[in-house]
Amino acid sequence: MSGVTVMWVLLSTRLRTWLLLALAVPVARSLLHRAAQRAAAKDPGSGTSKMLTRADSTLSRWVARRRERR
Repeated sequence: MSGVTVMWVLLSTRLRTWLLLALAVPVARSLLHRAAQRAAAKDPGSGTSKMLTRADSTLSRWVARRRERR
């Protein structure tokens, strides 16, 4: 086993989930937002642009709802 795998095995399930949500979701949201903006600037009517924009707004709404609950 590599060192990284051993590290993940030693962490509890709850901590691994928290780390994934605390790190991966903001990074994914940022990358998705940038991709949506670039696609919209290049060709606003394309299917890819619409799909990225829809995914970005869905993820932004999800994050906003999670912040409201706290």
